[in-house]
Amino acid sequence: MLEMIMLGSGSSGNACIVKNADSMILIDAGFSGAEIKRRMQLVGCEPDDLEACLITHEHGDHIKGASIISRRHKVQLLMHPATKRAGHKKFNGAERMRHFEMKEVMELGSLRVTSVPTLHDSASSTGFLIESGGASLGYLTDLGAVTEDNFLMMRNVDFLVMEANHDRDMLWNGPYPPHLKARVDSRVGHLSNHDSAEFIALLAQLGKLNGVMLAHLSEKNNDPELALSTVRQRQERDLEIFLARQDQPSKPIEVETK
Repeated sequence: MLEMIMLGSGSSGNACIVKNADSMILIDAGFSGAEIKRRMQLVGCEPDDLEACLITHEHGDHIKGASIISRRHKVQLLMHPATKRAGHKKFNGAERMRHFEMKEVMELGSLRVTSVPTLHDSASSTGFLIESGGASLGYLTDLGAVTEDNFLMMRNVDFLVMEANHDRDMLWNGPYPPHLKARVDSRVGHLSNHDSAEFIALLAQLGKLNGVMLAHLSEKNNDPELALSTVRQRQERDLEIFLARQDQPSKPIEVETK
């Protein structure tokens, strides 16, 4: 069995715990080191117990606290070499670091993690497939479009953390300047509610998906209830659908195969 706890997700910071009975990893460290520790302790976890922290890409809302978490709690940071190069100003060389390549399979304690290339305007954006004891969880945030690789690697996941960043009407009628609207809505920007709903429906129809957490919702270009209703209306199967919040951790979610 796997367990997932979203510590927070959105443009102000991202961090997620995935664990089983023996091992625990953190995906992204986009809050301050102190805030990550505080949120972990709120859900009964300690940074000292982390096997590793995996970094999706170098944007500040994903690596803000990575250096301090690594140095203060002796946590290994895992990232693509291009991510390290692009985010070098956020690191001082005292961190514990290990690189991975795209589609590399990593054994982190008793968790099996595969890196998944995603489309985003960063040096090298990554999603993850996490497996343990027959259960599997996919993690895809910060992507402007879904690729064939994304589908093939997520086809049989039991649970998916999936970006539902914006509603297109809210985005294009909202306060962002035109160039930023175009960037968000591009293939290397962020995924809309509609596109997220389509991918989730595809996995539910063809695979064994039984639960989803919608993540990285925009505070200005989305509404939680709108995201939820857009995804629900597209589904032909009953799915448990959760919403990640920016301001507080989620409840622990058990990921089991069915």
